[in-house]
Amino acid sequence: MSESEHSLWAVTNHTLFPTALHVFRLHDYEALNQQLLAFIYQLQEVDPGYTASNVLGWHSKVNLFELQEIQPFKSFVDRAIAEVAGSMGYEDVKIAPANCWANINPKYASNKIHDHANCLFSGVYYVQTPENCGNLMFYDPRIARTFYKPAVQKYTAYTADAIAHVAEAGLLLIFPSWLKHGVEPNLSDCDRVSISFNYVFA
Repeated sequence: MSESEHSLWAVTNHTLFPTALHVFRLHDYEALNQQLLAFIYQLQEVDPGYTASNVLGWHSKVNLFELQEIQPFKSFVDRAIAEVAGSMGYEDVKIAPANCWANINPKYASNKIHDHANCLFSGVYYVQTPENCGNLMFYDPRIARTFYKPAVQKYTAYTADAIAHVAEAGLLLIFPSWLKHGVEPNLSDCDRVSISFNYVFA
């Protein structure tokens, strides 16, 4: 909410129905990421993967939270989800992990625009992010805005159709599962590696 004074009136601006993106920046993530990276490449050797939103990239099975090697990672994701839930008014609601998978996007790989149906919170953790490996794009979910779109010279939180978030190793992003998102093509010569997950009402 913001306020301003004018000779004719006082104005109060409210932001209605906000969409929350929570960004956690881990301290001392390097050792964890090295372990995760080695484990993900081991998985790729035995798991042919399958196609979901990924284009050219590798998408693992969705059972990573069940694997012993992923438990240290799951532990801090659980804590982050609890913090997000509390900040949004879900502190008294039981929330449980639904699934988790790894993504490897080699050069030119991307992810199509999608959402995660029947889930509450979704998220991604960045394990390896070379420069120009592809932004995570979030798209305005308000369908009503497409009814009338005037041309603007300056994009703001109110006029933008999409918002890019740079992929950076050690960042954990959590957002509502209904928020449509996608990943731009990886233009680097190195793999973009991440882990994604969903949580649901228990």
